[in-house]
Amino acid sequence: MPLKLTLRKNEKILIGNAVLQNGDGKSEFVVLNHVPVLREKDIMTEDAADTVAKKIYYTILNMYVTPEQERSFHKFYFLLLKQLLVLPLGDEGLDLMMETSEYIIAGDHYKALKSCRKLIDYEAEVMSHGE
Repeated sequence: MPLKLTLRKNEKILIGNAVLQNGDGKSEFVVLNHVPVLREKDIMTEDAADTVAKKIYYTILNMYVTPEQERSFHKFYFLLLKQLLVLPLGDEGLDLMMETSEYIIAGDHYKALKSCRKLIDYEAEVMSHGE
């Protein structure tokens, strides 16, 4: 299924292993084959991964953009899940962890990233109440 993208002025996007930057105007194009596609706002650097949930997101991101190396990230992913389990996340946090993991098992890393974004928000909310 083709993916139609509209990029804002100067917006960056990752397609496969290439980072592209749009020019001075809005542009539209269609990606016809199945490759990892991430908008600039969905990309996280290792330095920005400063919480357990963000480290999980960064790990899933690496699984998504380098599918040939996905298995090498599994051990780290599960170690991070263990760290998250000791936090007081409650049922909602556990549900988000399960949802994210189910997407990974199904091979849908893009949806796993979207689910993990909710987990990041939830972790931030829970941790802000503990301060």
